[in-house]
Amino acid sequence: MKRSNSILKKDYSKISSDRLLKHSIFLTMTGFGFVMENAEKTLDEDYQAGIDLYKEANKYFERAVLLGNKYLIVKYPTFDDWLRQKNYTDIEFTKDDVESLYWLSAAYGGAVSSSRGNPQWVIHLPKVGQLIEKALELNPTWNYGSLYSVMIPYATTISDSPERDWDMNGYLGGYNRFGKESEVNGYYNSNGVREKEYVGVNIATNYYNLALKASNGMDLSSHVSFAENVLVLQQNRSEFIKLLDLVIKSKEKEVKELELGNYMAKQRAQWLLNRTEELFY
Repeated sequence: MKRSNSILKKDYSKISSDRLLKHSIFLTMTGFGFVMENAEKTLDEDYQAGIDLYKEANKYFERAVLLGNKYLIVKYPTFDDWLRQKNYTDIEFTKDDVESLYWLSAAYGGAVSSSRGNPQWVIHLPKVGQLIEKALELNPTWNYGSLYSVMIPYATTISDSPERDWDMNGYLGGYNRFGKESEVNGYYNSNGVREKEYVGVNIATNYYNLALKASNGMDLSSHVSFAENVLVLQQNRSEFIKLLDLVIKSKEKEVKELELGNYMAKQRAQWLLNRTEELFY
């Protein structure tokens, strides 16, 4: 995958709907895999250069959000109202929409992260969860558990405020939004309200376990995400090192769809290991 700034200047006004999605995906992958990754690594050595790279990454994600939204609005004219939760709009999405929902969520997440706390993007954070939760409802194990993996970092942002679930059992289409895979209603009270203890790192851990199950342990990115977002938060240094060593030394037979992600996961695992002294205190 080659990084090129020319894609940011491309005129997308006349391209087909399918190509809107493809370009949105490419921009998102480039923003995460090259620009923002470099920004993180550069920041400690040259702060201003790192900030400049974050700004560049934000341009990629901003364009990806624009194209991803446009793709779904062409398909569903009321999509923007649905995403803004306006006028109680509902859309009958299908399993074919999971890919576009996933990548638009990723684009929004990248835009929020690369904005470095800019309120203009931070206010869009709930859309990340809304898009992924809808995708999970449609096809929870899509692409070897990619949806579960992306919920690992997002789950750590969930507050401990109880909130109402979609139905009295806390389930929708067999999917429990807080990562619980069970036939019992033990995680919700009689009003369908989430119990406070199932929040934050506990939810992230649930999603990590589901991601492992969905990929049969072959998606290395879920290990890295769990180490970075949960084990660092818990200050569990020994498990952090153990898990990242496992990723780096992994010689699992590659799955074509996971090949690029696993390569990037190994690179990030090594970078995180090199920062162990900074991350644990």
